[in-house]
Amino acid sequence: MPIGIGRVKEKLVQINSSAVHGEPGTGYEGPKDGPFSCSTCEYFNKADSTCGQKDFLEKTKRPKTSEGRAKVDAEGCCVYHETEK
Repeated sequence: MPIGIGRVKEKLVQINSSAVHGEPGTGYEGPKDGPFSCSTCEYFNKADSTCGQKDFLEKTKRPKTSEGRAKVDAEGCCVYHETEK
């Protein structure tokens, strides 16, 4: 839409925070809660059940390994899930 006189501003989307599940910022949930699993994600390391997704690592409060990867459940899930390529 062009900018100028008579322009109608779009309304901001209101998010119902009570409807958001999982860890704030990442959406991480345990095995019983998600529609997909960490074990099918390209960021999941099967050897030590950890995640290496950059944004997830910055926001999660989950325990981390000495290498800085977050410990996750193989059947957990989060909003950063990317199917293995």
